[in-house]
Amino acid sequence: MQEIVPDLWDVDEIESGVGVHVYLWRWAKGVTIIDTGTPGNAEKILAGVAQLGLQPSDVARIIVTHGDADHTGSLKALKRATGAPVICHTVEKEFLEHPDRRKPAKTPLGLLMRPLFAVATLFPQFRVEPLAPDRTHVDGDKLPEGFTIIHTPGHTPGHISLLHPERRILIAGDAIHNRGGKLGAPLPLFTPDMENAHRSIWKLAKKYGEEIDTIVCGHGEPIFSGGGAKLQGLVDTIFEAEAKA
Repeated sequence: MQEIVPDLWDVDEIESGVGVHVYLWRWAKGVTIIDTGTPGNAEKILAGVAQLGLQPSDVARIIVTHGDADHTGSLKALKRATGAPVICHTVEKEFLEHPDRRKPAKTPLGLLMRPLFAVATLFPQFRVEPLAPDRTHVDGDKLPEGFTIIHTPGHTPGHISLLHPERRILIAGDAIHNRGGKLGAPLPLFTPDMENAHRSIWKLAKKYGEEIDTIVCGHGEPIFSGGGAKLQGLVDTIFEAEAKA
């Protein structure tokens, strides 16, 4: 595992083929798991919990940023092993309960890939078991861990990011990614509403940018400092591209 900042750990051995991150947040009441990787990774995530000197019973909560298979694949197994409550945004509840409803965007390539998605679910390594969350939240809700839930739709309708104002940490899920040291918007192929995805990035930068230093995403490297300024830079890039379009 890699410690990003004190108390925030990246379970960096998830074998998903898509480079997805699972995060552990250690706090007074145990540890919170943020996203769960692809199917078959529950044991590795719990091994990360054990490296912190904790037991499965010490998992206080499992937070799902959104219902994609690479973020919810090991959710049911972790729920079974820990008994921890699972939370997500109210709108995202549908995708946790009905994973098959999550599909690529309605672009020519996305429509072409939809049958492939259906076939993939026939294989255990890609099959996500449905699970009803124990509790759902909306924009602005505050969690005992110190996080504020920020609704950042676009990639999915109920996507959330997590802001820890006191520690100046943003856990962005797939609202953005950071590859090659460069922030980017989510991939259009898997983002049905790019307009809303861009609005969510604007929201993170304009409303919360001054509170953000460290950023970690579902995909890509962590940003250890200057996160708010980098978010603003991404907003500027998006608006410049839209102006030229």
